[in-house]
Order: sequence, then structure tokens, then C-alpha cells
Amino acid sequence: MTSYASALRKDDPRIRQLFDVEAETLHGGSMLIDDPFPAINRLRNEGPVHKGSIAKLIGYPENAFRHHLPERTTYSAFSFAAVSRAFIENQTYSSKVWNLFEGSAARGDSMLEKVGMEHRRIRDPIQPFFSPEAAESWWSDKVIAETVETLISEIERKREADLFLELCARMPVHVVSAGFGFDAEEIIPFRIALHDSARATATAQERQDAQQTVKRMLTRLIERRRRGPENDIVTKLTQAEVTEEDGTTRPFTTEEIIANCWLIVLAGGGTTWRQLGITLFALLNHPEQFEILRGDRGLIPRVVLESARWHATDLMFPRLVVKDAVLEGVEIPAGALLHLCLGAANRDPTRWENPDKFDITRPVQRSVAFGGGPHSCLGQHVSRQEMVLALNAVMDRLPNLRWDPSKAPAKLVGGIFQRGPTGLPVLFG
Repeated sequence: MTSYASALRKDDPRIRQLFDVEAETLHGGSMLIDDPFPAINRLRNEGPVHKGSIAKLIGYPENAFRHHLPERTTYSAFSFAAVSRAFIENQTYSSKVWNLFEGSAARGDSMLEKVGMEHRRIRDPIQPFFSPEAAESWWSDKVIAETVETLISEIERKREADLFLELCARMPVHVVSAGFGFDAEEIIPFRIALHDSARATATAQERQDAQQTVKRMLTRLIERRRRGPENDIVTKLTQAEVTEEDGTTRPFTTEEIIANCWLIVLAGGGTTWRQLGITLFALLNHPEQFEILRGDRGLIPRVVLESARWHATDLMFPRLVVKDAVLEGVEIPAGALLHLCLGAANRDPTRWENPDKFDITRPVQRSVAFGGGPHSCLGQHVSRQEMVLALNAVMDRLPNLRWDPSKAPAKLVGGIFQRGPTGLPVLFG
């Protein structure tokens, strides 16, 4: 059996294919857009909520980006107050919207699609495994620290690297997959199956085959852990209990574990990859702030939050309006689709001074980069811990870090939903 460290040291060409923001966006059925912020900022400044999809409102075809439902009247929220309220009031602006999109049915009914107490009954037993305390102790000790050390040791032996590919991409997919209990040689095949299970450019048969592979690999792992428990998240899920409405308890079913593992591993291997890349992109483009950070490592958690506010990986999330509502003065009928524009909300000048500026010294205020309300990002503390350890390692081990002028300049690309750098070509030493 291949060790985790050996797998990380191996130059695997599949990493380059899997972790490419432009390809990911196009395979997801979205158009590329260089800089959406001027358009979404203008819309926010014109009004907190508009009738129409984000795509149409910024001048693109309705189906230019993901989460478009042509049969639904669509509204879009842009101000911080509107987006935050919609996240918090989840029983009106419902996450059951995910049931309307292709892919959810194949995964099964996870916590993502549930609301109210139905959601809490599933999320509450899982939440402690992803708490700040668990992130800083169990996750860090078990897999994050070793992963970062292995990757940075390989990088520091050279004088140049693409940090987006060699660190940002490899760290999160390994951390979340190993943390859940996958063997080293299973990590990339499982990621490929997850990717293909919802790839818009795949044929129906290819998606179905990939979905069956995901289910088969998860079922096999769950059955192994039920026979022989180990120190991993799948074992913890097989031992956790759901409290029913009448107060009785029961174990998670295999189907429930599959659905929630599918969801968490998919998200955990994707968003942190792009967000760490955005963070390093911002620091490399603001060397004076990088120097401030080098002088005060206590600012690292703030840097992570500022990066996510300034340019979150996902600038939009959908919600289903399940009853007639009024959001920031705009009437929205039941049955409408609501696009929440996190990108505009996180740059709302009524909440942040000079909000388009990346500024690691600005006072910390809650943004909606990690969502909000009952469906705030489950894995955010693990993700933040990964980025804290990675940034410390970069500053400790890669002296005089700077852009490589011989390579094409990096830029932030993607659609509205998935964004990140084209690469992070750097020199050091």
C-alpha cells in the first residue's frame, strides 16, 4: 500500500488535469469572465435586489453560468444586508434549491438540501468533527501538518515552482480525502470520479459511470470501517447518532453517510485549493502587505478572512424562495429562484471602507464568504487551518518569494461560481 507521503512526493500528471480553474469552469458548463466586480458592484450600488439572473443583469446569456433554471423567475441580491438576511432566513430562502439541479439526485439527500430541524438533526452530529478545536488539533495533528511539511519540503529543494499546482492543489484534496480515510492510491481516482459525476461536458453515460464509482468507493470504505474502526471521519460517522424528532436516536444510514461524504469531500478538495491560491496571488501582488505579514504572523488568520472577503472562490449561491417575501424592499413571489451575489455583498461600501482594496490590516467584520446562518460552511475551520499552516510554511521555507517574470503573469479567472488563479509561478531563494 502506498504511503500518503510517497503519494504526495510523486509527480502525478492527473493533478494538472484536475486542478485547472479555466477547465473546471468550462467543464462545469460556465463561461469564463475576467473581472465581474465592476458590473456586480454597479448593480449593488443601484439597488440591493434586482429582478433577473446575475448573468442577464451583467450582460451575459441566461445560461452563461451555473445555477440557472429557465423555468423559474429569477431575482438577484447584491447588498450585504440582502445576502446575509437570505442566508440566515433559510426557511424562506431555502437551500432545498439544490434538489432542482442535476447532480443532487445522484448524490442522495445530504444536509445541503435540508432546512430547519431536519437539517439540524443531520448536521449536529457531524459539526463537532469540523469545529475550530477539531481543526486545530485532530485535523492538524492527523493530516494537515504532515501534508504541508511533505509538500513544502519537495518545493524548497528547487528555486522555482508553481505554488498553485504544487501546494494549493495538492494539499486540500489530500487533507480531506486522507482525513475521511481513503487510502493514498484512492485519492486521485476518487477525485476524478467526483469531478466527472457532475461534469457538464461529460455524456450522460460518463456521468452515470462516475456516480456509480463514487458510490462504490464510499460504500467499500464505509463497510471497511464498520468492520474495523480507525481514526478517521468515516469511522466517526459510522459511530455517530442522529436524534429523531421524538427524541430517539439511531445511527446514520449508509446512504446518509455516502451523501454527506460526497458533499464534504467534493467541497473540501475544491474551495480551499482556489482560496489559498487567491490569498497567495493577493499577497504576491501586494508585497508591502506581505512584508507586514512576515513581521506579524498573528495576522495570518485575518489574511485568510480578508482574502475570502476580497475575492471568494464562489461569488454566487442560489436559493429557492418558498413563500412570498419582501427582501430589502423588493417583493419576490414564491417559487422564484434567488441568486445571492456574495462577491458584491462582500464589497459593500456601507459595511467596509474602500472595499475593493485587499487590506490585511482592516478591522475584521463578518463577511458572507463562508455563507451564513444554518448553512454556513461546515468545513470553514478546517480550510482556514490548512491555509494558516500553508502560509506559515511558505514564509518559513521559501525566502525572497516573488513572481517569476519569465512566466506568463497570473490572473484570476473563472465564472461567477468557481474562481481562482491561472497559476502561481514563483521564484525564491
